[in-house]
Amino acid sequence: MTFSSRIISICFGFFFCISLVNAESSYGDIQLLIKQNQLNEALKLTEDQLSRDQSDIKLHFLKGLVLTRLDRFQEAENVFTKLTQENPELPEPYNNLAVVYAAQGKYEQAEEALQNAINTHPSYATAHENLGDIYAKMASRAYNQALELDTGNQTAREKLSLVNELISVPDVPEKKDVAVATIPKQAPVPEPAPKPEVKPEPEPEIITVKVEPEETQEVRETIIEDSVKNRKDVEEAVTNWANAWSAQDVDAYLASYGKEFIPPKRMSRANWENERRKRLRRPGYIRVKISDVKINLHGKDYAEVRFIQSYQSDTYRDKVRKEILMRKVDNKWLITQERTR
Repeated sequence: MTFSSRIISICFGFFFCISLVNAESSYGDIQLLIKQNQLNEALKLTEDQLSRDQSDIKLHFLKGLVLTRLDRFQEAENVFTKLTQENPELPEPYNNLAVVYAAQGKYEQAEEALQNAINTHPSYATAHENLGDIYAKMASRAYNQALELDTGNQTAREKLSLVNELISVPDVPEKKDVAVATIPKQAPVPEPAPKPEVKPEPEPEIITVKVEPEETQEVRETIIEDSVKNRKDVEEAVTNWANAWSAQDVDAYLASYGKEFIPPKRMSRANWENERRKRLRRPGYIRVKISDVKINLHGKDYAEVRFIQSYQSDTYRDKVRKEILMRKVDNKWLITQERTR
């Protein structure tokens, strides 16, 4: 299978991952256009839908996938890069970004993107396999360079032959047929590759990657939906914490902190709570505003939140950058650590 075909396999594997059973008609229309290889029409419809809702993650993924099919790799790279920045907890944007990098021969960047995908979800098998293929491709390039410098290097020639056997698989149907994501999980056993000539071989266009099995795609779909919901729930929890502070509602404020929260300066939890009660009740008024909120989810139960906190009362005011770590306990996000910078 050629590298370009496998790129499409990965992309459309993820495409089906984000297609919901009860998806809106726009997703189905775009999917149909892609399956019919009407890529420009699919891109036009996707951009039209995005003009109405720029927050739709699925539409951004679709745009990146269509741009990849059109070989507009730089634009696809921009789309997936932005998705990784705005959704760092999702592995799929990193994986698809790696595919786009590899299509342009940017193997070091592809390696880094796949490592990020694996760091986000260590059990993401597709990223692990793609990373192995990237390493195989980089090894092929290195052995070719060794043969170019020393045409009599028999060891390098034999290693190159082994690597070529590893990364060469039979071709698949044309792109429009690949869109239905019927590629089996296991690729056929490759035929032994002939020994290379002394003259360095031209680099293959791409390397092999695998599409996830259907059941894994459904799991990925659930992860995306849960991630979007968790992000909203975390932001709501932080807002409620700030509102309780502003309202001088001590009980609601303290309820925002988890049992494992460690107070500063080695204070006991009881002493810290007593001090907070006094500080919240003492001023005539308190106004707490948060802005520039950035949320990084770590799995489904942990979150790191950074924001600018503006505090004002009748006796004091300040503006600081704050970081808090949160954990979801009994479906409620609670503060476990708090730092001011």
